[in-house]
Amino acid sequence: MQIEVNHLVKEYKRKKDPGSVGKALASMFHPQYDVFRAVDDINFQIRKGEAVGYVGPNGSGKSTTIKMLSGVLTPTAGKVLVNGLEPSKNRMKVNKHVGVVFGNRSVLWWDVPVIESYRVLQQLYEIPENRFRQNLEEFTELMEMEELLGTPERQLSLGQKMKCNIAAAFLHDPEIVYLDEPTIGLDSESKYKIRKFIRRMNEERKTTFIVTSHDFQDIESLCRRIILINHGKLVVDDKIENVRKNFDRRKQVRLELENNPWNQKTVFEIPGVEILHSQESELVLEFDSEENDSIRIINLIAEKTRILDVSINGQDIESIIRDIVKQDNRK
Repeated sequence: MQIEVNHLVKEYKRKKDPGSVGKALASMFHPQYDVFRAVDDINFQIRKGEAVGYVGPNGSGKSTTIKMLSGVLTPTAGKVLVNGLEPSKNRMKVNKHVGVVFGNRSVLWWDVPVIESYRVLQQLYEIPENRFRQNLEEFTELMEMEELLGTPERQLSLGQKMKCNIAAAFLHDPEIVYLDEPTIGLDSESKYKIRKFIRRMNEERKTTFIVTSHDFQDIESLCRRIILINHGKLVVDDKIENVRKNFDRRKQVRLELENNPWNQKTVFEIPGVEILHSQESELVLEFDSEENDSIRIINLIAEKTRILDVSINGQDIESIIRDIVKQDNRK
Protein backbone atom coordinates (compact mmCIF):
# COMPACT_ATOMS: atom_id res chain seq x y z
CA MET A 1 0.00 0.00 0.00
CA GLN A 2 1.25 3.49 -0.80
CA ILE A 3 -0.61 5.19 2.06
CA GLU A 4 -1.55 3.43 5.31
CA VAL A 5 -3.50 5.07 8.11
CA ASN A 6 -3.91 2.94 11.24
CA HIS A 7 -5.98 4.00 14.28
CA LEU A 8 -5.07 7.63 13.64
CA VAL A 9 -5.88 10.10 16.44
CA LYS A 10 -5.14 13.81 16.75
CA GLU A 11 -6.08 15.67 19.93
CA TYR A 12 -5.79 19.33 20.85
CA LYS A 13 -5.88 20.88 24.30
CA ARG A 14 -8.21 23.83 24.76
CA LYS A 15 -7.90 26.03 27.80
CA LYS A 16 -11.12 26.04 29.83
CA ASP A 17 -12.99 29.30 30.33
CA PRO A 18 -12.50 30.08 34.05
CA GLY A 19 -15.88 31.85 34.24
CA SER A 20 -14.90 34.50 36.83
CA VAL A 21 -12.08 36.96 37.59
CA GLY A 22 -10.96 35.02 40.66
CA LYS A 23 -10.81 31.75 38.79
CA ALA A 24 -9.07 33.48 35.88
CA LEU A 25 -6.26 34.57 38.21
CA ALA A 26 -6.01 31.05 39.63
CA SER A 27 -5.94 29.55 36.12
CA MET A 28 -2.80 31.56 35.33
CA PHE A 29 -0.92 29.28 37.73
CA HIS A 30 -3.05 26.12 37.44
CA PRO A 31 -4.72 26.17 34.00
CA GLN A 32 -7.32 23.54 33.19
CA TYR A 33 -7.86 22.13 29.74
CA ASP A 34 -10.49 20.35 27.69
CA VAL A 35 -9.28 17.77 25.18
CA PHE A 36 -10.73 18.10 21.67
CA ARG A 37 -10.32 15.08 19.38
CA ALA A 38 -10.13 16.38 15.78
CA VAL A 39 -9.38 12.94 14.29
CA ASP A 40 -10.79 9.94 16.11
CA ASP A 41 -9.39 6.44 15.38
CA ILE A 42 -9.41 6.58 11.56
CA ASN A 43 -8.24 3.64 9.42
CA PHE A 44 -7.82 3.46 5.64
CA GLN A 45 -5.37 2.36 2.96
CA ILE A 46 -4.73 3.80 -0.51
CA ARG A 47 -3.06 1.96 -3.38
CA LYS A 48 -0.77 3.52 -5.96
CA GLY A 49 -2.74 5.21 -8.74
CA GLU A 50 -5.98 5.59 -6.78
CA ALA A 51 -7.91 8.87 -6.83
CA VAL A 52 -9.81 9.24 -3.55
CA GLY A 53 -12.29 11.92 -2.52
CA TYR A 54 -11.78 12.78 1.17
CA VAL A 55 -14.92 14.64 2.18
CA GLY A 56 -16.89 15.83 5.18
CA PRO A 57 -18.45 18.95 6.72
CA ASN A 58 -16.34 21.89 7.87
CA GLY A 59 -14.51 20.94 11.07
CA SER A 60 -14.79 17.21 10.41
CA GLY A 61 -11.00 16.61 10.48
CA LYS A 62 -10.13 16.58 6.75
CA SER A 63 -7.38 19.22 6.84
CA THR A 64 -5.95 17.78 10.07
CA THR A 65 -5.63 14.37 8.39
CA ILE A 66 -3.91 15.86 5.33
CA LYS A 67 -1.47 17.73 7.58
CA MET A 68 -0.56 14.45 9.31
CA LEU A 69 -0.15 12.73 5.93
CA SER A 70 2.25 15.45 4.82
CA GLY A 71 4.17 15.51 8.13
CA VAL A 72 3.11 19.01 9.21
CA LEU A 73 1.37 17.53 12.29
CA THR A 74 2.42 14.60 14.47
CA PRO A 75 -0.36 12.15 15.42
CA THR A 76 -1.40 11.93 19.06
CA ALA A 77 -1.86 8.17 18.58
CA GLY A 78 -1.88 5.67 15.74
CA LYS A 79 0.39 5.63 12.73
CA VAL A 80 0.63 7.07 9.22
CA LEU A 81 2.89 5.49 6.59
CA VAL A 82 3.52 7.08 3.19
CA ASN A 83 5.68 4.89 0.96
CA GLY A 84 6.61 2.98 4.12
CA LEU A 85 7.81 6.08 6.00
CA GLU A 86 6.27 8.08 8.85
CA PRO A 87 5.82 11.62 7.44
CA SER A 88 6.33 13.43 10.77
CA LYS A 89 9.71 11.69 11.25
CA ASN A 90 10.83 11.72 7.60
CA ARG A 91 9.27 14.92 6.31
CA MET A 92 11.97 15.82 3.77
CA LYS A 93 12.15 12.29 2.32
CA VAL A 94 8.37 11.89 2.10
CA ASN A 95 7.66 15.32 0.62
CA LYS A 96 10.20 14.84 -2.17
CA HIS A 97 7.62 12.46 -3.65
CA VAL A 98 4.51 14.46 -2.73
CA GLY A 99 2.79 17.46 -4.32
CA VAL A 100 0.29 19.72 -2.56
CA VAL A 101 -2.27 22.13 -4.02
CA PHE A 102 -4.22 24.39 -1.68
CA GLY A 103 -6.99 26.35 -3.39
CA ASN A 104 -6.49 29.32 -1.05
CA ARG A 105 -2.66 29.32 -0.93
CA SER A 106 0.09 29.65 -3.48
CA VAL A 107 3.59 28.22 -3.89
CA LEU A 108 4.52 30.95 -6.36
CA TRP A 109 6.40 34.14 -5.50
CA TRP A 110 4.18 37.24 -5.67
CA ASP A 111 6.45 39.68 -7.52
CA VAL A 112 8.50 37.47 -9.83
CA PRO A 113 7.56 35.84 -13.16
CA VAL A 114 6.02 32.37 -12.90
CA ILE A 115 8.98 30.78 -14.71
CA GLU A 116 11.35 32.11 -12.02
CA SER A 117 9.19 30.54 -9.30
CA TYR A 118 9.40 27.27 -11.24
CA ARG A 119 13.20 27.60 -11.40
CA VAL A 120 13.35 27.96 -7.60
CA LEU A 121 11.21 24.82 -7.25
CA GLN A 122 13.52 23.02 -9.68
CA GLN A 123 16.45 23.73 -7.34
CA LEU A 124 14.49 22.79 -4.21
CA TYR A 125 13.40 19.43 -5.62
CA GLU A 126 16.66 18.84 -7.55
CA ILE A 127 14.83 18.26 -10.83
CA PRO A 128 17.20 17.43 -13.71
CA GLU A 129 17.15 20.10 -16.44
CA ASN A 130 15.92 17.75 -19.18
CA ARG A 131 13.04 16.49 -17.04
CA PHE A 132 12.17 20.02 -15.93
CA ARG A 133 11.93 21.19 -19.55
CA GLN A 134 9.87 18.15 -20.61
CA ASN A 135 7.35 18.67 -17.82
CA LEU A 136 7.22 22.42 -18.35
CA GLU A 137 6.53 22.04 -22.08
CA GLU A 138 3.86 19.39 -21.52
CA PHE A 139 2.06 21.29 -18.75
CA THR A 140 2.27 24.59 -20.63
CA GLU A 141 0.60 23.02 -23.66
CA LEU A 142 -2.04 21.10 -21.69
CA MET A 143 -3.17 24.10 -19.65
CA GLU A 144 -2.47 26.81 -22.23
CA MET A 145 0.04 28.64 -20.05
CA GLU A 146 2.45 29.96 -22.70
CA GLU A 147 1.59 33.61 -22.07
CA LEU A 148 1.63 33.24 -18.28
CA LEU A 149 5.21 32.10 -17.69
CA GLY A 150 6.69 35.61 -17.96
CA THR A 151 3.98 37.19 -15.77
CA PRO A 152 4.29 37.79 -11.99
CA GLU A 153 1.66 36.04 -9.89
CA ARG A 154 0.18 39.36 -8.73
CA GLN A 155 -0.91 40.08 -12.31
CA LEU A 156 -2.68 36.73 -12.84
CA SER A 157 -6.39 36.06 -12.55
CA LEU A 158 -7.60 33.46 -10.05
CA GLY A 159 -7.97 30.81 -12.77
CA GLN A 160 -4.50 31.55 -14.13
CA LYS A 161 -2.99 31.33 -10.63
CA MET A 162 -4.58 27.91 -10.06
CA LYS A 163 -3.28 26.59 -13.40
CA CYS A 164 0.24 27.74 -12.53
CA ASN A 165 0.06 26.35 -8.97
CA ILE A 166 -1.20 22.97 -10.16
CA ALA A 167 1.59 22.77 -12.77
CA ALA A 168 4.08 23.67 -10.00
CA ALA A 169 2.87 20.74 -7.88
CA PHE A 170 3.69 18.29 -10.70
CA LEU A 171 7.08 19.60 -11.85
CA HIS A 172 9.03 17.12 -9.68
CA ASP A 173 6.99 14.06 -10.81
CA PRO A 174 5.31 13.42 -7.44
CA GLU A 175 3.94 9.96 -6.75
CA ILE A 176 1.18 11.41 -4.52
CA VAL A 177 -0.68 14.74 -4.75
CA TYR A 178 -2.99 16.22 -2.12
CA LEU A 179 -5.56 18.52 -3.69
CA ASP A 180 -7.39 20.80 -1.26
CA GLU A 181 -10.24 22.69 -3.01
CA PRO A 182 -8.39 22.70 -6.38
CA THR A 183 -11.14 24.57 -8.29
CA ILE A 184 -12.49 26.91 -5.60
CA GLY A 185 -13.86 30.15 -7.05
CA LEU A 186 -13.07 29.26 -10.67
CA ASP A 187 -15.27 29.65 -13.76
CA SER A 188 -16.55 26.54 -15.55
CA GLU A 189 -13.94 26.66 -18.34
CA SER A 190 -11.02 26.85 -15.89
CA LYS A 191 -12.51 24.01 -13.81
CA TYR A 192 -12.83 21.85 -16.93
CA LYS A 193 -9.19 22.36 -17.96
CA ILE A 194 -7.85 21.71 -14.46
CA ARG A 195 -9.93 18.55 -13.99
CA LYS A 196 -8.87 17.30 -17.43
CA PHE A 197 -5.20 17.85 -16.52
CA ILE A 198 -5.55 16.04 -13.17
CA ARG A 199 -7.34 13.07 -14.77
CA ARG A 200 -4.56 12.80 -17.34
CA MET A 201 -1.87 12.74 -14.65
CA ASN A 202 -3.80 10.01 -12.86
CA GLU A 203 -4.36 7.87 -15.96
CA GLU A 204 -1.00 8.30 -17.70
CA ARG A 205 1.44 8.70 -14.80
CA LYS A 206 -0.56 6.70 -12.21
CA THR A 207 -0.23 9.58 -9.76
CA THR A 208 -2.15 8.94 -6.54
CA PHE A 209 -4.61 11.67 -5.55
CA ILE A 210 -6.43 12.60 -2.37
CA VAL A 211 -8.99 15.30 -3.18
CA THR A 212 -10.76 17.35 -0.53
CA SER A 213 -13.43 19.65 -1.95
CA HIS A 214 -16.88 21.07 -1.24
CA ASP A 215 -17.49 21.12 -5.00
CA PHE A 216 -18.77 17.59 -5.53
CA GLN A 217 -18.24 17.87 -9.28
CA ASP A 218 -14.52 17.72 -8.43
CA ILE A 219 -15.11 14.50 -6.51
CA GLU A 220 -17.35 12.90 -9.15
CA SER A 221 -15.16 13.82 -12.11
CA LEU A 222 -11.78 12.95 -10.51
CA CYS A 223 -12.40 10.13 -8.03
CA ARG A 224 -13.72 6.57 -8.04
CA ARG A 225 -13.60 6.13 -4.28
CA ILE A 226 -14.91 8.30 -1.47
CA ILE A 227 -13.93 8.50 2.20
CA LEU A 228 -16.39 10.44 4.36
CA ILE A 229 -15.52 11.59 7.86
CA ASN A 230 -17.75 13.40 10.36
CA HIS A 231 -16.74 14.70 13.79
CA GLY A 232 -13.34 13.11 13.26
CA LYS A 233 -14.72 9.60 12.69
CA LEU A 234 -14.78 7.59 9.48
CA VAL A 235 -18.38 7.13 8.30
CA VAL A 236 -18.06 5.75 4.75
CA ASP A 237 -15.16 4.30 2.76
CA ASP A 238 -16.31 2.81 -0.56
CA LYS A 239 -16.46 3.21 -4.32
CA ILE A 240 -18.67 6.11 -5.40
CA GLU A 241 -20.85 3.72 -7.43
CA ASN A 242 -21.46 1.62 -4.30
CA VAL A 243 -22.29 4.72 -2.25
CA ARG A 244 -24.90 5.64 -4.86
CA LYS A 245 -26.32 2.12 -4.84
CA ASN A 246 -26.44 1.74 -1.05
CA PHE A 247 -27.51 5.23 0.02
CA ASP A 248 -29.45 6.71 -2.91
CA ARG A 249 -32.90 6.15 -1.48
CA ARG A 250 -34.57 9.40 -2.54
CA LYS A 251 -35.85 9.67 -6.12
CA GLN A 252 -37.30 12.53 -8.10
CA VAL A 253 -40.08 12.16 -10.68
CA ARG A 254 -40.36 15.01 -13.16
CA LEU A 255 -43.55 15.01 -15.25
CA GLU A 256 -44.79 17.12 -18.12
CA LEU A 257 -48.61 17.08 -18.01
CA GLU A 258 -51.44 18.14 -20.31
CA ASN A 259 -52.87 19.95 -17.28
CA ASN A 260 -51.71 19.82 -13.69
CA PRO A 261 -54.35 19.12 -11.00
CA TRP A 262 -51.68 19.85 -8.33
CA ASN A 263 -50.86 23.32 -9.69
CA GLN A 264 -49.87 25.56 -6.75
CA LYS A 265 -50.54 22.72 -4.26
CA THR A 266 -48.02 21.77 -1.59
CA VAL A 267 -49.33 18.34 -0.54
CA PHE A 268 -49.57 15.14 -2.61
CA GLU A 269 -52.15 12.37 -1.95
CA ILE A 270 -49.62 9.64 -1.19
CA PRO A 271 -47.94 9.98 2.26
CA GLY A 272 -44.17 10.43 2.03
CA VAL A 273 -44.30 11.95 -1.48
CA GLU A 274 -43.27 15.61 -1.49
CA ILE A 275 -44.13 18.20 -4.14
CA LEU A 276 -40.91 20.05 -5.01
CA HIS A 277 -42.24 22.08 -7.94
CA SER A 278 -45.68 22.54 -9.48
CA GLN A 279 -46.84 24.69 -12.42
CA GLU A 280 -49.60 24.53 -15.04
CA SER A 281 -48.02 21.70 -17.01
CA GLU A 282 -45.07 20.57 -14.87
CA LEU A 283 -44.87 18.58 -11.64
CA VAL A 284 -41.74 17.48 -9.73
CA LEU A 285 -42.10 15.01 -6.85
CA GLU A 286 -39.56 13.51 -4.44
CA PHE A 287 -39.96 10.31 -2.43
CA ASP A 288 -38.12 7.59 -0.52
CA SER A 289 -37.77 4.61 -2.87
CA GLU A 290 -37.96 2.16 0.06
CA GLU A 291 -41.30 3.57 1.19
CA ASN A 292 -42.98 4.34 -2.14
CA ASP A 293 -43.09 2.95 -5.67
CA SER A 294 -42.64 5.24 -8.69
CA ILE A 295 -45.10 3.11 -10.73
CA ARG A 296 -47.82 3.66 -8.12
CA ILE A 297 -47.19 7.42 -8.20
CA ILE A 298 -47.25 7.61 -12.01
CA ASN A 299 -50.42 5.48 -12.20
CA LEU A 300 -52.22 7.79 -9.78
CA ILE A 301 -51.22 10.82 -11.86
CA ALA A 302 -52.27 9.10 -15.11
CA GLU A 303 -55.76 8.57 -13.66
CA LYS A 304 -56.22 12.33 -13.31
CA THR A 305 -54.43 13.81 -16.32
CA ARG A 306 -52.55 12.91 -19.48
CA ILE A 307 -48.78 12.46 -19.03
CA LEU A 308 -46.75 13.91 -21.91
CA ASP A 309 -43.28 13.10 -20.59
CA VAL A 310 -41.71 11.60 -17.46
CA SER A 311 -38.19 11.19 -16.08
CA ILE A 312 -36.99 9.56 -12.85
CA ASN A 313 -33.66 10.57 -11.32
CA GLY A 314 -31.72 9.64 -8.23
CA GLN A 315 -29.87 12.06 -5.97
CA ASP A 316 -26.54 13.54 -6.92
CA ILE A 317 -23.56 12.51 -4.79
CA GLU A 318 -23.64 15.80 -2.84
CA SER A 319 -27.22 15.18 -1.70
CA ILE A 320 -26.39 11.59 -0.76
CA ILE A 321 -23.41 12.69 1.37
CA ARG A 322 -25.52 15.38 3.02
CA ASP A 323 -28.15 12.77 3.97
CA ILE A 324 -25.50 10.38 5.34
CA VAL A 325 -24.05 13.17 7.51
CA LYS A 326 -27.54 14.06 8.81
CA GLN A 327 -28.16 10.41 9.75
CA ASP A 328 -24.76 10.21 11.46
CA ASN A 329 -25.44 13.40 13.44
CA ARG A 330 -28.66 11.86 14.81
CA LYS A 331 -26.79 8.93 16.38
